[in-house]
Amino acid sequence: MASRHEEKYIIDYRDYALLLHRARQLLTPDPNSADGSYVITSLYLDDPYDHALLEKLDGLPEHRKFRIRTYDFSDSVIKLERKDKHGVLTKKATASLTPQQLPLLLLPEGLTDGLSPEAAKLAAQIRSDGLREAVTVRYKRDAFTFAGSDLRLTFDTCLEAIRPDPQSLFDPNITGVPVLGPTEVIMEIKYGSHCPAFIRMLTDVSATQLSVSKYALCREALI
Repeated sequence: MASRHEEKYIIDYRDYALLLHRARQLLTPDPNSADGSYVITSLYLDDPYDHALLEKLDGLPEHRKFRIRTYDFSDSVIKLERKDKHGVLTKKATASLTPQQLPLLLLPEGLTDGLSPEAAKLAAQIRSDGLREAVTVRYKRDAFTFAGSDLRLTFDTCLEAIRPDPQSLFDPNITGVPVLGPTEVIMEIKYGSHCPAFIRMLTDVSATQLSVSKYALCREALI
């Protein structure tokens, strides 16, 4: 797992429209979708004491989160992920699940048989930590890359918090509550060791750096 820098900002919708236009002129839309836009739904896991949530809210420099993620409500790609945060750096371990493996993974006794080595390792950690479903986080993402680099620039809109339900990963009719203001957008800049200078110029708008995660925002929205 290579470490990456991850910066998050809250921008208003007018700046989002401007930056989206700039990005479409200078960057490459995410190759995993037709136009770089898609819906992300993530079912986050936490233990009975909400350690993942509290570590984030307390501003601890090191913390981790587990989640199950789908794209555009499809079961063709289901990702099991562990995201580790170390100061300003993040690492992510990812493994694939099948639709048949997903419900078994969430049973109290867990599942490791039949999983890939990467998925089995993550599943064992989930079982060891006693993790269970905590919240579903959903948003629409516009994503861009820059050729020849590991840079990703993303804009997340329509962020909503949904009661934890595995079926919410696939069913757009299961909805929640809006989390951001109607004109607020989350911009994320992700890169390895260096952020190209022209990206700083491209994203030069009035913005507030986001100190908490979408997971924490959505958990608080449902309290």
